[in-house]
This record gives sequence, C-alpha cells and structure tokens, in this order.
Amino acid sequence: MGHTGGKSCGKYRLITESYTLFGRIRLYRDQQGQYAADPLWEKDLALHLRYIADFRICCPVEQVNRHDEAWSYVAGLSDRNVIALGLDDGWGAVIRNLVPNAFRVRKALSDTQIAHSGGAGWPFPVSYYFLIMRLFLSFKWIIVIESSFFRKPAEGKVTLRRFLSHYIHTFLLRRCVRAADARIFTNRAYQELFLGHNKASLIAPAIWIDQDDVVSGRDHDARKPSGRHQARFLFPARLIPDKGILTVLDAIRLLEKRHAEDGTPVPQVDIIGQGPLAEQCRQFAAHHSDDLVQFHDPVPYGAPFFSFLRDYDAVIVANLQDEQPRIIYDAFSQGLPCVSSETGGTHDLITPGETGLFFKAGNAASLADRLTELANAAEHLHQMGGAALSEVAASTHENMHREREIFLKDTLSLSNQPLGWRGDDVLAQASTSI
Repeated sequence: MGHTGGKSCGKYRLITESYTLFGRIRLYRDQQGQYAADPLWEKDLALHLRYIADFRICCPVEQVNRHDEAWSYVAGLSDRNVIALGLDDGWGAVIRNLVPNAFRVRKALSDTQIAHSGGAGWPFPVSYYFLIMRLFLSFKWIIVIESSFFRKPAEGKVTLRRFLSHYIHTFLLRRCVRAADARIFTNRAYQELFLGHNKASLIAPAIWIDQDDVVSGRDHDARKPSGRHQARFLFPARLIPDKGILTVLDAIRLLEKRHAEDGTPVPQVDIIGQGPLAEQCRQFAAHHSDDLVQFHDPVPYGAPFFSFLRDYDAVIVANLQDEQPRIIYDAFSQGLPCVSSETGGTHDLITPGETGLFFKAGNAASLADRLTELANAAEHLHQMGGAALSEVAASTHENMHREREIFLKDTLSLSNQPLGWRGDDVLAQASTSI
C-alpha cells in the first residue's frame, strides 16, 4: 500500500461510533484550556482525530501555568473530549488514585462504544481495569500491544521484582488480549506470546516516519563512499540498561583490546541520548580516542535528528527486550542499515545481509564481531542502506493509521461515512507548537 500524502484525506472514512482511547501518557492543560503533548504523541493523536468522528481520550492530565517549547498543541482536543485520570507520581499517588481512577475509567467506558487500550503504562496498563468492567459493561475492546517493559531481559541477572513483574504482567496481559474484540501487535512475537493465533488480530509495526522525512534515492546515492573509509556507527537510544548500552560499551572495550593485540580494524562507534547512564557514557567517551567513540547530547527529533543520522554508515540497536525500536525505521528512512540484537521485535524488520545484521542480544563479543566485520565495509553498508530505504518507502505513519483503520472497521463491523473536510482541518492545525 503506497503512501499517498496529505491530499489523500478524502479516501479516509470516519469511524462514527463513540471511541475512547485509554492510556497512561499524560496531556498538559494550560490556563486557557488548551491541551498539549509530546510532539510524537500529538502527531499520533492528530491522525486518530482524522478518521474518528466522536473521539475521546482518558489519560493523566497535568495542569500547567506556562508553555513549554518541548510540547505541541493537540488540535481538536478540549475539555469535552478529555477524561482526566489522576497523576500517578510515586507509589503514594498510585494508592490514592487507584479507586478514583477506577471510577473515571468506568464512567468513560459507560459512555463509549469502542474502547482502545494498550499493554503499557506505569504503574500498570489501564487495560487491567477493563478485565473487571468487561463483566458488567458493554463495549467493543481494541487492545494494542507495542511494548514489553515488564519482560525480563534475555541475558543477565534478574531481580525478584523483575521476575515477579515478568510473570504477573504476562499473565494479566494475556487475559486482556484474549478478552478483547480486536488486537493489534507491533510484532509477531507479541501475537504468539499473548494470543497464540491470528484471529481478529493485526501485525502492524509502530511507525512514525513521514514521507517528507524519507531521504531520496538520489541523495542516498550521492553519499556513496569512495576509497578506503572507516565505518562510523551510531548508537541512538535512551541510556538505560534495557536498551543495551552496557553491551555497547563492553563491545567498544573489546574492539579496542583486539586492535591493540593484533591490529584488528576498529570502526568508530558514537553514542547519542539521555538517561540515567548518560554521565557514565560521557566519561567513557572522554577516556577514549575520538576516533573510537564520541558522546553526543540529544538533538530534536525530526529534521535535525535525521540530518545527524546521515553522518553515519549504520545504526546500532542493542535492545535486550522484545519491543520494536522506532529507531530502525528512522535509520531506514535515511538510507542506513542496522546492526541489531536479534529479538522478537527486531526479527520481523531486518533482513540479514540485506538491510542489516544481527548479533546475540546482550552479547558484547557478538556485537564486536559484527562491527569488526563491517569496519572497512562502507560500500556494503551503503548497499544495505539502499535496500533499507527501498523497504521503508511505503511504511509511513499515515499508512500505519490507514491500515489500522481498515482492520478495525472490518473486524468490528463498524459504520463509516466520507471524511470530507474534517480531516484536512485537523491536520492543518495539528503541527502548531506551543
């Protein structure tokens, strides 16, 4: 299904049933009653508003006194279609909000025909409330599984808390998924884990790329390396253990050791991101040659980030869990292949030898072997980047929503009507920043 751009609004048809999205991602409400969100979340909400006539959202809402340039307005949202949950900032707030939030979710469910929830969100997914309320309320339930925050890592020690989280959440989410009327998974591993069959389900990777952000084939060809070229890799991620940053640091140490021992070729491996381990990464880079590793502070997502990516030959994805990293599509959109840990979330996206290479999750030696293999293979990396670019051409954020919309209408037998002017109007306002 090819991308048709913003002028294709007329091909959308509105879901006309009352539709409520339940989640834990917060909105920000200013003194004028306007709602804002993280730019990527705002972008997602804008497309929900585009094809859902009677849309509401039930989520935490924080009252703010000032505007923040990091947020974006959510055009079309007002008090009439927002049901506010309490802010669970700390375990004390979680306990205080447990019953009040249950009543708010119940009220929202009693007024909706279609309820859309997910499998993530601290301290627990809103979907868990549904398991009880499903017994006495009538609604069509859509559940989206796109994260595995609770899963124990594939490698390393597991704390008792993490062990219990793994099995409790797996048990409860499996119950939620099987009780739902329609299920959307971002990768096949989630479908197999929680459902075990493909009835009333869709595999739809979470994609945030806009067609305008995809680099052209001509621009990619222009970046073809000439002569001998030390490959440059970038590890862009939130700097926490589950994203595999410790595996990356250990792999860099191995590369340095191998080079000192026998002159093994060494690529440059840079790190960009923020998180609890950012200072450790900064200090690590400071104690090593710039030709081996550099640390960079984050740049804004969008054009600045994509421009930054294009200075590299490939991206490293080192996730320890089965979630599906958005960075794979970001890299592909700029003509970069991925050197990735092989997990359920990455296995569906990368074709070994064509759009990237895999290494064993959590295994620094395996990652170092792959990086050594590609250290002087800039031309091969460029070829894989071209294949990655071709693969992502039809995989855009708008197409993801279109595919989900068609699936939901077919699976739930929904009514619909021509979209008309409404979608154009919403999208025209949706990208205004606070």
